[in-house]
Amino acid sequence: MHETTLAFGPDHGLIGTLTLPAAHLDASAAACGMVLFNAGVVHRVGPHRINVKLARELARHGIPTIRFDLHGMGDSLGADGQLNYQQQVVRDLQAAMDTLQAATRVPHFTLLGFCSGALPSYWTAQQDARVRHIILHDVFFLQTLRSRWRFIAIRLRSHGFKPTAFMLYLRRAVSFLGWLSLGLMRRLQRLQADAAAPVGDRPTKAQLIPGLTQLAQRGVQVSVVQSGADFSNVNYDAQIVEAFGLDDAPIPGLRTDWLAPIDHIMTSINAQRAFIDWICADVLKRQSAALDLAPDRAHHVPPGADPAHVSN
Repeated sequence: MHETTLAFGPDHGLIGTLTLPAAHLDASAAACGMVLFNAGVVHRVGPHRINVKLARELARHGIPTIRFDLHGMGDSLGADGQLNYQQQVVRDLQAAMDTLQAATRVPHFTLLGFCSGALPSYWTAQQDARVRHIILHDVFFLQTLRSRWRFIAIRLRSHGFKPTAFMLYLRRAVSFLGWLSLGLMRRLQRLQADAAAPVGDRPTKAQLIPGLTQLAQRGVQVSVVQSGADFSNVNYDAQIVEAFGLDDAPIPGLRTDWLAPIDHIMTSINAQRAFIDWICADVLKRQSAALDLAPDRAHHVPPGADPAHVSN
């Protein structure tokens, strides 16, 4: 494995780290490279250095990565303000792909959208044909009627049925009744907002499904993975599919999974290991499928190169 930190982008204002496989593994033969970037305002290393650990594990499997800070985050400089947020993050991700592509000649990319990084990954996949796989982690509000009842049951089992527990239930029942009207009003507002135009650049749920379908039609693979340690959002396996309304109309290439023992930022070593194993397995499975479709991938000719000068 070899790691290099460098400045890149049109203004050399972006700072990132390339993690390349060991010399005996040909990174140029990989079907895709991996792009990792900020989760919220966390430095490019990721929560609990998860991006560093993931990049190094992927390198052991022959997959090159770049982890970098978007403009205005971590070690990268602030943007010049000429582009809006959506345009800037797409431009930043494209610059990262350019850099990894120049170093390894990989033709396609997987983007890991961790929480707030999901929308930038989604936007970039819509605009850049090099993106063939996006992984969206903990980004959707996916509660269903079944998940709410399951959450109540989990809390009941957790608190037990002692007198102190009944007092807690009573206080919460009174509180629930007091907020019922407000809750119904907010529910109606959410339904109206879901049918209305998106707020800013964020797509509504009604728009997201057609958007994911269009990506699938272009051959872009989408993985949606949710943590579940607190069980308040997702708490059963089929919930993601049910929340999206995809029970009877699945989207080709869409994989959904619920990692029940993992908290949002992978606090424990066991959670980090489980998350890294899941991501690696998903990426390697997608890459294997891509290599099956393109068996001559190892002889990829980089853009602008003369095929006569490329050694086999």
